[in-house]
Amino acid sequence: MHHPRSIPAIRRFRVAAYLLACNYLLALIAAGMLVHSLLSDNRQWIMAGTGLVILCMILVVAQWIAACRTGCPLCRTPVLAPKTCMKHRRARTFVGSHRLRVAVAILFKCRFRCPYCNESTAMKLRETLHGPHARRHLPQNRRCL
Repeated sequence: MHHPRSIPAIRRFRVAAYLLACNYLLALIAAGMLVHSLLSDNRQWIMAGTGLVILCMILVVAQWIAACRTGCPLCRTPVLAPKTCMKHRRARTFVGSHRLRVAVAILFKCRFRCPYCNESTAMKLRETLHGPHARRHLPQNRRCL
């Protein structure tokens, strides 16, 4: 099992995962609101649904920026960024998305399996850090940052 190299790397993974999960949820809510507003001809719901669509677009850009540095520790491919690279033959999806599966795994299981190299990564800091004072900088609660 692999581990990210630093605490900021773990934070980047978690922030990008939160943004991706929120984006999927807001897109579903916005689509539901727009369909409901078009069927009931309610102008306020149309405006609210359009606002949610704009918020989703902003979240897509924010998630893309946050996810560009969330690389797998082994293959270094950004697992939460939209890539057209070849996936591993055993890579699984969640609701049709490899990225959403990685995000849900990071948020709920504190580990993920890379869809490109199929190696597992724990969201814990590495046990062995190099340098004379490396042990002093490790956090006390290392279960899931």
